[in-house]
Amino acid sequence: MRVKDENKKDAILSATIAMINEIGFANVSMSKIAKTAGVSASTIYIYYENKEDMFQKIYIDVKTQMLNASMKGINDTEPVKQSVRKFCENVLNFAKEHEDYFLFIGQAGDSPLILTAKSQELSKLIQKACSPFERGIKEGILKNVSPALLSGFCVYPITQLYKDSCHQKDTFGVIDYEVVFEMCWDAIKR
Repeated sequence: MRVKDENKKDAILSATIAMINEIGFANVSMSKIAKTAGVSASTIYIYYENKEDMFQKIYIDVKTQMLNASMKGINDTEPVKQSVRKFCENVLNFAKEHEDYFLFIGQAGDSPLILTAKSQELSKLIQKACSPFERGIKEGILKNVSPALLSGFCVYPITQLYKDSCHQKDTFGVIDYEVVFEMCWDAIKR
């Protein structure tokens, strides 16, 4: 059995994300990824069973990184609005700092393959990321709907505006994300 090398695994992850962002999942082959990563095609199979397995595991890895980043600096003792604001800022900062990952998550999230990617760890992280929204519901500050729905009403406008502004600067100009946050907050508060 061949030994796993984290540098090679990272190179495969980076190559996969770059290629999927550039040409889409359907057009990516294991040999193209191997060439871009600077490894042999057989090396990829040390880490992944097949292309679908690779796609799902990379999605789970990247989504886990984003969810962990979204909770940075949030605690249960601060006001709910402050926690929700930090959550939104953290998601926006992740998108800015890891644009390739952010674009990959957006593209991968539209794939039917992701619907079959089940991860208990990912589910726990999603639940944890929704905790400020859950707390807001319990305290009567936020609307009494699914915490995931409330989080979506914050994440999607912010990330979509960021993505659109990257590609259409002349249309959007400079976006004041504080105004965007306040609009999101108005949509979810009681």
